[in-house]
Amino acid sequence: MPRVATGNVYERRGKWFARLTIGAKKRQSFMLDTCKDEASAMSRLAILAELAAKLRKCGRDDIAPDIIKRAAVRDGKALDEVRKAVDMIASGQVVQKNRTPTIEEIGRRWTSGELADLHPDRVKRRRSARTNRYVLDRYVYPMVGDVAIDKFTLDHAEAVMRSLPASLAPNSRRSVAQLVYRICSLAVLPLRHIAVHPLPRGFVPRYQTGKAKGWLYPDEDATLLGCTQVPLEWRLFYGFLHREGMRRTEALHTRWSDIDLDLGVIVLDVNKTDEPRAWALSPGVVAALRAWRDHCAARGVRVSGDAPVFVYDEGSQKGQRLAMSDTAGRFRGHLELAGVRRPELFARTETRMRIRLHDTRATFVTLALANGRTEAWVQDRTGHKSSDMINRYRRAARTAAELGLKECRPLHEAIPELAPRMGAEQARTKERAAERAPRSRRGTPLSVEIQPRSAGLATPGQDDQNCSPRRARFAISQSIEPFDALATRARRAPRGPARDPGLRNRR
Repeated sequence: MPRVATGNVYERRGKWFARLTIGAKKRQSFMLDTCKDEASAMSRLAILAELAAKLRKCGRDDIAPDIIKRAAVRDGKALDEVRKAVDMIASGQVVQKNRTPTIEEIGRRWTSGELADLHPDRVKRRRSARTNRYVLDRYVYPMVGDVAIDKFTLDHAEAVMRSLPASLAPNSRRSVAQLVYRICSLAVLPLRHIAVHPLPRGFVPRYQTGKAKGWLYPDEDATLLGCTQVPLEWRLFYGFLHREGMRRTEALHTRWSDIDLDLGVIVLDVNKTDEPRAWALSPGVVAALRAWRDHCAARGVRVSGDAPVFVYDEGSQKGQRLAMSDTAGRFRGHLELAGVRRPELFARTETRMRIRLHDTRATFVTLALANGRTEAWVQDRTGHKSSDMINRYRRAARTAAELGLKECRPLHEAIPELAPRMGAEQARTKERAAERAPRSRRGTPLSVEIQPRSAGLATPGQDDQNCSPRRARFAISQSIEPFDALATRARRAPRGPARDPGLRNRR
């Protein structure tokens, strides 16, 4: 039997109140209208505590506040009726009627994952459940949390939207409306508490492009990654995001088992859109990750299996995943420390936002589109589902193309601490390139530089670009030494046609 909550009594402005714990450690105060002194208040508190214990024992904490509130203000026969009703509920003589749940009850079952377990085909478990709970607790439940779902109307939803702070961003207001709409949708299906959705389709505001956002130029990225005052683990993390376009949460949860450094492939099964994707990492990123793995292993950090890739390499947090708190402020601080001071990156006005860590995706998409990457190539890495999201970066991409901005430098070359570790890797790369290089008949690698006009492959007045493809292929397939020997033999040969020596005598 649960412990009986004793509670306490107190007086305020001539009225006596009883404070008692109801349900899951919720202390509530009840006014004792019929009590005139402390003795009577303590006697009534004992009765209320007894009723609360009986209701808790039979699992009816949901109705305990209403019943105890009635018992607190009643006396005599009316109080006896309340106590008799509680005894009947506790003994099972009163069967609970089907009650329509409230907005808050449905919302908590959703964010806790209960509905996802009961209806896996209809409801997906959300990784943003913690954020959703915070928004609902702050903006929705205080206004309409106790409203039964079958009584919920458009007026209730509009009251929630009107109560939102004026300082809340338009898209944040849209998120609140989405959560309210989703709770009502769950009540229709799969819960089937109501038959018709109480809100119209146009209730959720449209997404607004909002303020202008910043992105880094390639030389600014090189400046940031080359600043040794910024911790190495953060520079590697920033450079990885600029070159692969992943979300920060996806990158922070990446494990060594998700990356095949031999093939240069990353597999991302768990992500925001619940659509597994895989792609080939850029060669510079693969080389940098190899160097980072060796660097961490030398410092005693685990670099295999489910160990995270982006971790602290020293200090009290060595081996722990990089912190996810205040990533935007830390990113701006590191940019300023590295000497990146372009004004629009740090300006905060009515039309512009300060740069955030999430804007590393904007850097990736903008430079990729500016350098001719296809939309499908970008979506494979960013995980965007629709072309509308990619099209938001096309204007900035056209500007980058007009400025002639190239893609960011290879990651292993941009970070000084990782560059010295690349000697063996560069040697292997050169060996592979040499194996694929064309060779002459003598087996030596060719070092022919195609210069059609100087080599005599173009006639006077003919443009170098219009030289004969056949002659160009001939120049590539031959080494310089055989070509020079052929020219020497041609100069020594007689210029006129061969003649019979005895021809003049016969004439």
